[in-house]
Amino acid sequence: MKAWYLLYCKRAQLLRAQEHLERQGVVCLTPIVAIKKMWRGRRVTLHEPLFPNYLFTEFNPENIHTTTIKATRGVSHFVRFGPYPVIIPQMVIDDIKSHRINTISDSTVAVSGDTVLVTEGIFSGLQAIYTEPDGERRSMILLNILNSQVSKSLDNRHFEKVV
Repeated sequence: MKAWYLLYCKRAQLLRAQEHLERQGVVCLTPIVAIKKMWRGRRVTLHEPLFPNYLFTEFNPENIHTTTIKATRGVSHFVRFGPYPVIIPQMVIDDIKSHRINTISDSTVAVSGDTVLVTEGIFSGLQAIYTEPDGERRSMILLNILNSQVSKSLDNRHFEKVV
């Protein structure tokens, strides 16, 4: 009888395991989300698995044995409760498929209106308000200097969000 199982894959080999399993006729599911991050001073959107290193698979153990699945390149082991692999209910899989998470923002990435702390340059140590990105590597901030707000463009690596 076909059922959904959860596999744990070796580090950085999730896509390899999925590709090899699909060649064997196994249905695979890896929920992917877009994550906004700061990377090398730039704001980037990366597409990453919602559950890193975990792969949902659907197969019939009478047709494809679990040892064949476990011996597939990139697969580490089945997620188990005791000696038996966990069977994921169809309702859970349907919920995962129906939820479309558009974008997740990293909590350290500033958005308009956030308070930031300048860490480098002549304004080091001052708090400011983040207003908007200014190109790929710079951003506009509002500094309060002598009771007036001054707009300044700074490198993204020269400030950090106050949490």
